[in-house]
Amino acid sequence: MFSPVAFLHKLRRHPAITAVVLIALIAGGYFGYKSFGPKVDSTIKTAVVTKKNIVQSLQLSGKVVPEKTMVITAQQSGRIVALDVKEGAKVGAGDLLFTMQLEASGQTDLMQMRSEVRTLEQSLNSASRLVKNKNLVKDLIGIDQVAKEESDVEKLKIELVSARERLAVVEANLGLNAKMPKAQSGKEKNSGIVFVRAPTAGIVTLVDKRPGDFVMGGAGLGTGASNPSEIGGSNERMVMVVADMDKLQVRTKVMETDLRFVKKGQPVKIRLDAYPDVSYEGKVEQIGGQGRAEQKAGYTYFDTYVAIDQRDSRLLPEMNATVDLIFAQQDNTLTLPLSSVLMLPTKSYVRIADAKDSKGYKFIPIQTGSVSATDVQILSGLKEGDIVQEIDFSSPQIFDPMNEKNGAAASADQKAAGR
Repeated sequence: MFSPVAFLHKLRRHPAITAVVLIALIAGGYFGYKSFGPKVDSTIKTAVVTKKNIVQSLQLSGKVVPEKTMVITAQQSGRIVALDVKEGAKVGAGDLLFTMQLEASGQTDLMQMRSEVRTLEQSLNSASRLVKNKNLVKDLIGIDQVAKEESDVEKLKIELVSARERLAVVEANLGLNAKMPKAQSGKEKNSGIVFVRAPTAGIVTLVDKRPGDFVMGGAGLGTGASNPSEIGGSNERMVMVVADMDKLQVRTKVMETDLRFVKKGQPVKIRLDAYPDVSYEGKVEQIGGQGRAEQKAGYTYFDTYVAIDQRDSRLLPEMNATVDLIFAQQDNTLTLPLSSVLMLPTKSYVRIADAKDSKGYKFIPIQTGSVSATDVQILSGLKEGDIVQEIDFSSPQIFDPMNEKNGAAASADQKAAGR
């Protein structure tokens, strides 16, 4: 008959046997636990609750554009004889741009002057409406921006008065008007070769004419537009566009729903597709005072301009840019990766290991705060150093009842989420 007491006395006299028996017992217990204990997936990744800064930002796409452009025209009508620069050429102030042969004054001048007056009238009406709209949102876009637009309106009024006087001169020369301003009575006629030079240093971003093309005469269409499509007047007048490269900006679009996060003067980071490893500092310089509708996509956006602080010869017009705009930041706060938090409409959950559960884990509710592109702020339910399991969001297990305690709450969340 086996006696446990006698067996233990024998083990004491033979230490080697004792060691073998203990190893066997430990191994048996381990394999028994592995065979019959809760199943735990050893491939599950984990994350640790850590303190870090969490940044909330908007990522906007846009194009590099010069802040100022000069549309080059001819003072009088004529035909292009030669183009002395090509698109993309760098020019200095006074460099030759193109040569043209002027036509004799007459009906062409009359048509040109009447067209100029109509264009200025339309521009003045548009600018006046824009000032009226911007006055409604001046607290958002800044008083300085409204003042600048009002100054532009006054300049247009002066230009319109001058254009009407020049039109009166041409009409008088053709016998269409009985009176002619004395200041213009000595106008000289020039029908020879004219050399047109760059008024400022920059890059030729657009050439709109070829040798032999006819050009309507008139004063320059103006400066300040970011691209030719934003400049008033017809293509019959425009010969080319020279961009001032001293100050560049990024033209981007801000969705109507994100407009509340954007403020004039906000700092930003700018990255270029051409040089992804280089970043530039900048700030929000101008927010459009009027929304634009994207008909096909069905949303409204606001044109926003971001100034680039640094000068870099590698920066060129129309380069693709990404703008990171930080609108909120929480410093030294508890965080977890997005992949570790199940966020539902009314609650958030994390998954932790649980040896007592048949699945080897359980879900517990937590309270979350700010969310960045990669992390979630943890307000309560966890402490620094706690370990959670990453969640497989493609698995149906995340929609199972979590446990008796939290199952009802989870089910309510799932219904609220439309699961």
